[in-house]
Amino acid sequence: MKYTEMNFRDIVGKTILVPLAGHERAFRDLPGYGEADCALTYGYIDRDAGMTLEVLALGRKEELHFYDASTEISVKLRIDSLEETELFPVNVSLDPYRDRIESLKSYELNEEVLETRKMEFLDPSRDKFFPDDVLVYLCRDGLQPEGCWVRIEGLQKNCIIGSLLNEPDQDFDYHLGERIAFFLQKGPDGRPVCVSDMNPSRILTEEDLKDGKLLKEAIALFNKDRTEQNFIEVLELLRDSTVWIPCNAVFSEKDQEAWGKILEQYGDDPEKLKGLELKASDQVRMVPDILQNGEDFFFPVFSSAEEMGEYGDHFSKLEDSFLHAIVLARNNGKQVRGIVVNAFSEPFVLETEIFDLVEKMKSRIQRTEKA
Repeated sequence: MKYTEMNFRDIVGKTILVPLAGHERAFRDLPGYGEADCALTYGYIDRDAGMTLEVLALGRKEELHFYDASTEISVKLRIDSLEETELFPVNVSLDPYRDRIESLKSYELNEEVLETRKMEFLDPSRDKFFPDDVLVYLCRDGLQPEGCWVRIEGLQKNCIIGSLLNEPDQDFDYHLGERIAFFLQKGPDGRPVCVSDMNPSRILTEEDLKDGKLLKEAIALFNKDRTEQNFIEVLELLRDSTVWIPCNAVFSEKDQEAWGKILEQYGDDPEKLKGLELKASDQVRMVPDILQNGEDFFFPVFSSAEEMGEYGDHFSKLEDSFLHAIVLARNNGKQVRGIVVNAFSEPFVLETEIFDLVEKMKSRIQRTEKA
């Protein structure tokens, strides 16, 4: 069976016999060369080189007899060079080749990308030899729909995340290497196609976002109606928003020692502490709080200080940009699963896999020049 008659799922994680005829030069340094007539291979996806067959051993097809595997030489066959070659799927014991197959796990990606490989509705849009690369039509008012190749990077409930593999011919305000969100829609012929809506959202001012009300309303709307448009609206608002972060104030040893002495001095008369101003002589570290749900950790932020409720009474409140909150979440030692916005009222979770999608979004803030 030729690859043109197969699907990439017939190759990935499967053992395939490849005839040596026509490809002898690739195998001449492997044990059994000269007697073998086929190669036993294992299929996997190399995102940069395409569908690949890793040679496990040479052998004889009729007897399913295989020679010793080489521990020093790695031979890789790219599927695009075997497009017209007859391939023969077989079931054989993989025990002798476990180490070689284990080494291929470095090519495996996050679970979200692996999940998209199961989506057969994406198959018409996939590249023949690079299954994670799909043709996406960029759409924006005033421009012609333009097909661009996009490499899948992540998966959300409402969209697929990918990075542009080529520079668009038209000015969509997105460029090679940048991440975009795309969705599946029916094309003019009724068949599903991948589409990314590149229309800029309405322009905002910093005043529009100041009290967090707009962000809170957008999250509530998305939780009620989980459409692609509502999802992107939340992401765009987050990109430009200022949020409140609950933090523990950590003082230096010097300051703690000084204040400890003051407490000892007035410990028998707490009333004397009223109205007493204590100033830190060293820098105060603000350490963000982390929420835990089961085995998962989340970095909490809030659209306003009031949204923290009683929970916020136990913390210092740091007002900061959401983009900087992403940096703090990434650098947190707990390895958070994501950022949770308004955890105790109308929650929204931005998972770590799409932090950079928000970071690379275009700002919707229109700043006016000061007189």
